[in-house]
Amino acid sequence: MPPTVPVGPFNGLSLIDSTASAEKVNILLVDDQPGKLLAHESVLAELGQNIVKAANGREALQCLLRQDFAVILLDVNMPDMDGFETAELIRWRPRFEKTPIIFLTAYNTTDLDRLKGYSLGAVDYLFLPVIPEVLKAKVTVFVELARQKRLIQRQAENLALHNQEQTRQLEMIQKLNEDLQEANRELEAFSYTVSHDLRAPLRALKGYTDILLEDYGPKLEATAKEYLSNLERAVVRMDALTRDLLSYSRIVRQQIELEPVCVDAVCREVTAMNPALQPPNTEMVVPPDLLPVRAHPTLLGQCLANLLDNAAKFVAPGVTPRIHIRTEPRGDRVRIWVEDNGVGIEPAHHQKIFGIFERVGNLKTNQGTGIGLAIVARAAQRMGGICGVESSVGNGSRFWIELAGV
Repeated sequence: MPPTVPVGPFNGLSLIDSTASAEKVNILLVDDQPGKLLAHESVLAELGQNIVKAANGREALQCLLRQDFAVILLDVNMPDMDGFETAELIRWRPRFEKTPIIFLTAYNTTDLDRLKGYSLGAVDYLFLPVIPEVLKAKVTVFVELARQKRLIQRQAENLALHNQEQTRQLEMIQKLNEDLQEANRELEAFSYTVSHDLRAPLRALKGYTDILLEDYGPKLEATAKEYLSNLERAVVRMDALTRDLLSYSRIVRQQIELEPVCVDAVCREVTAMNPALQPPNTEMVVPPDLLPVRAHPTLLGQCLANLLDNAAKFVAPGVTPRIHIRTEPRGDRVRIWVEDNGVGIEPAHHQKIFGIFERVGNLKTNQGTGIGLAIVARAAQRMGGICGVESSVGNGSRFWIELAGV
């Protein structure tokens, strides 16, 4: 009795992708008897695939030159070139050495014939007359295998294209980063050079202005004296601007090494160098038990100097600045707070003020250069930290720098 195979997935094989399942594959029927070809075609037509027929082995080989096939159903007993010879010629071609071949044979086929067929790469035998359900079940297995193979090939091709595109994009990004780094280096060198070289003529210009006002001031008309005073203020402002630019450029360029730093010691040093931060000009509260941080002493000093200077400068008229410095642990990091009773900053400007040349408030009375807080932000970044502010108009400001703890 011929073997039976259940209709449906074979050995757990199932559809993996609906797109691949919707694509038709080719099935090759090879038989010298038109009636058998027609019968097998009518059975397999229910699978909805492309069925190609060949009347002999030579026609089958010609079909294989033009198309790929999911499975070949090959009659053993054919004149001129039997199924075994045809299978052997098919297997000689590397392209088809893995194509499944199912032999169709009569009941009187010997065991030796079947062994020969298996040695030529046959995957199965079907005995005539073929049971339609068995034929469909066996062919369905190889149809699904061909679909999944096609899907895997397509995915591999898409993956290769994706990898190529990703590699190309990474190379482009790397090139852009290199160009950007080179441009930044050139810009930093230019900024440093300009800031450094501009200060000498500015100092000379201020010196001549002072001489004119001191030696020739009584002889000058009021308008001329006003012009010279305006010129002197402009020179002072320009000198402050170039000085801050020079400081910013140094922060960007210099090599830094972090070390344990006592915050209260840095605060005392900054205060001692700035009379505006000393009594009675300013009320400073610096507790002696501030937490230490891992920082660069000079960069941390620049950060605190700018924050303290701003806290003392931006207060309402007639108000004595009050500044409180404190620290708080945040996991393995430490946040340094600089709190003041100044005019405050609108929340919409909290991020903007840390950009270079950014100034807010009344620009006529605000004598800053717009670089101080940019120095704070960049110095904090160089030390592996972050900075920010909590403030609102009329309620003072609470600036902070967060660095690694010790």
